[in-house]
Amino acid sequence: MKISLITVSNSEIVSNVKANAISSICSSLYKNRQDVLFSQIVKPEANCVKMCLKQAIDCSDTIIVVCDNEWDRFYMCKKIFCELFDTIMVNSEYASKYIDDYAKSQNVPLKKEDYSLCQMPQIARTIKNPFSAFQGCLIEKNSKNIFLLPKENNELYHIFFSSVLPYILNESSSKGKTYILRTFGITLQELSTLLKDEIKNKYNIDVVCSEKYLRGEIVISAKEGTRSDFEKKLVSKVYTKLLPYFYSEKDQSMEEFIFDILSVRHLTISFAEDFTCGNMTSKFFENLTDAHKILHESYITISNESKTKLLGIDKSCLSKSKIDFSEIAYQMALGVLENSGADIVVANCGDLTTGELTFAIGNCEGIHIFNQKLDGSNQEKIDLATGIILFQLIKKLKQDDFHLGQKVV
Repeated sequence: MKISLITVSNSEIVSNVKANAISSICSSLYKNRQDVLFSQIVKPEANCVKMCLKQAIDCSDTIIVVCDNEWDRFYMCKKIFCELFDTIMVNSEYASKYIDDYAKSQNVPLKKEDYSLCQMPQIARTIKNPFSAFQGCLIEKNSKNIFLLPKENNELYHIFFSSVLPYILNESSSKGKTYILRTFGITLQELSTLLKDEIKNKYNIDVVCSEKYLRGEIVISAKEGTRSDFEKKLVSKVYTKLLPYFYSEKDQSMEEFIFDILSVRHLTISFAEDFTCGNMTSKFFENLTDAHKILHESYITISNESKTKLLGIDKSCLSKSKIDFSEIAYQMALGVLENSGADIVVANCGDLTTGELTFAIGNCEGIHIFNQKLDGSNQEKIDLATGIILFQLIKKLKQDDFHLGQKVV
């Protein structure tokens, strides 16, 4: 596949960090035997961008446009796409959802002009980016694929490796199968160290991870004609090493995975939240349009009085001089189980100030207790606690149902 990479930015202010991100993308494409025709920086002027884009379209199958995270420049690129492909700008509900979610998570009000980020060319598909208000897009037209991606370093890594690279490898006729594995709870450095022995000549393994959220993607691609047994052996080795951190084979959040597995099994779930302050419930409704189909009830019990009144917690365990969070979490889960009628219950408590998290996951057959110590700001602790709890829930749900990554389609 012939690929062109265009960076829309003032070359004078391109930092080394951002330049390194672009270099890493080029390196990954080369490593995966993609034909990168050119990579260049274009001044953020409409005529310059349009001319460069026309040139790229004439000679490339896929064009990746990386633009500075400034609303007017991002909007300008989308307008140029519209002019070149004779389409119009429309409001994207999908993009709007992620922009609003990002603003809420960062606790920052959106400016009036920021809402133009919700607009996309009518023929474009939104590429979700939960880490920023800037949402990428993909246009598939006349056998050409054009990506628009935000240039902030972490966002660019995440979107490229989780969405763009798997797409390119799957579209490329020179490649064999492509596998993608999703992980949680492991850093990029740890992932790279863990998989260093699996990077062989016949295979390419790309690893990306959001350090803040500890969610990673591993993309494994094989050359066309590689023996299937050899291919499965490598994927199996990678899978085995990632087993403690692996949660899905699709481009989906943990909430989406939980929804899928509970829906198939016709199970419902209920929450009781203290440490996470309602964040678990919020994430389910942010990421799922049909969350109500599996989420039976949700209790947010911050005060001791609410725990006693709503969940029937024994007052004596709340008034002890040394609080036993494990006992409280257990009783919270038991109370939800008895009150809600859900098949599965999840409860959490602890001390947000010190980062002491305790949570319980269970059903009528038993309740399991977990303890964790977290660092960071209160919001970072809440977000990380939510991920830890959902990941542990996935592990309990899957039990022995793990299997190898499937081909990206």
